[in-house]
Amino acid sequence: MDDAVTERCIGCAAIVPRVAGPIHRYMTSAPGCWALWGELNAQLFSDPSTAPYRQLCVDAYAVQHPGTPGPQAVQSVAVHLISLYAQLELGFPSDRMPSIVNSMLRTRGGFHWLTPPSFDNALTVAVVLRSARNLRVEARDWATSAWHAWSAHHSQIRQWYEAERRRQSAGSAWLPGSNW
Repeated sequence: MDDAVTERCIGCAAIVPRVAGPIHRYMTSAPGCWALWGELNAQLFSDPSTAPYRQLCVDAYAVQHPGTPGPQAVQSVAVHLISLYAQLELGFPSDRMPSIVNSMLRTRGGFHWLTPPSFDNALTVAVVLRSARNLRVEARDWATSAWHAWSAHHSQIRQWYEAERRRQSAGSAWLPGSNW
């Protein structure tokens, strides 16, 4: 891509089209990256076969665009990192994660800011959209790449997961009929 018509996303470091346009209110990104995310979202929601891996894409995008320290950004990044941990490390089915994520979003004050990693060598929404490979494979590879970028914080994320698991066990289970 030509440097005059592209820019580096401040969030995920992808080279994206330089466009004027909106961005998310607390996720930090270039407008071109936010537009690419919108394009991928349109694909994800127009094809019912993508349901099993939509959450991987949502989580990957969210943790690669962490924003700046503030209550919404802190909670968003923590919850999406926990979701990646549950799916990639513990084998939770991605299509069951939205209800779990929504439950965790109701938790207030249990998380703190994690210094974001570099995403210079990570897969991004731009790579996923340009790929000719199967979107299911790309979604998992992208999510795995984003998860690995946060490896310095995996111990903290596991602690948050356990705290959430204990909190949920005291109420209703996250996954019906299971103890996680």
